[in-house]
Amino acid sequence: MAPDVICGTCGAQTAGGDATGCVSCGAPLVVLAPLVVDCGWCRASNHRDQTANCLRCGGPLPALPGGEPGPRPPSVPRTLPEGYRWRVRLWHNVVACIGAAFTIIFFWSIIFPIIGIPMWYFGDRKARRWLHALEHGRPTRGSLTRVSIDYSQKSNGKSPWRLEYRFDHHDGTQHDAFLEVWDPSHAGRRKGDALWVVYGEMKDGYLASAIWPPLR
Repeated sequence: MAPDVICGTCGAQTAGGDATGCVSCGAPLVVLAPLVVDCGWCRASNHRDQTANCLRCGGPLPALPGGEPGPRPPSVPRTLPEGYRWRVRLWHNVVACIGAAFTIIFFWSIIFPIIGIPMWYFGDRKARRWLHALEHGRPTRGSLTRVSIDYSQKSNGKSPWRLEYRFDHHDGTQHDAFLEVWDPSHAGRRKGDALWVVYGEMKDGYLASAIWPPLR
């Protein structure tokens, strides 16, 4: 039996050999050119032309730049890769992490907790909204409306990509959102690229959304 290959159109893993088309998008089977991407769940680098799921955490890898959005998000509630919730809520959440440190380490002071508690709260609130969309959000097709570089931020001499996207709500309205990502493979993304968006309302009425699978 021929080994599975990665579809060059949507990035899904599909059977090789005599397959006439991709089992996910139906396009003629074209093998993906070599491409290294960062996993949006654990940040590990993966050869996207060899696997559709992260070899470290097992989570689905980001959809290909310029291609179809890939397989539809799973049914809710979705199970996220192990450790992802705490990475989003604390370890990779700069605002929440600093706020928690100010609050816990300097609990005996007055100034640091006054600064830290609001930082921890707002950083964690943003994380909980993101996780709610990923775990319980309704899936819908969206598209990129703008791709640019945010030169106001830098890390190790590099600036993040700002990806603005639009998605259809089930009530017929359209909504816009954005996120910033650091993986250089996003340089290949363009306005109009299709993607999956998951969205849902929080108890406070806030409409949370996220790209599925998440980008790094």
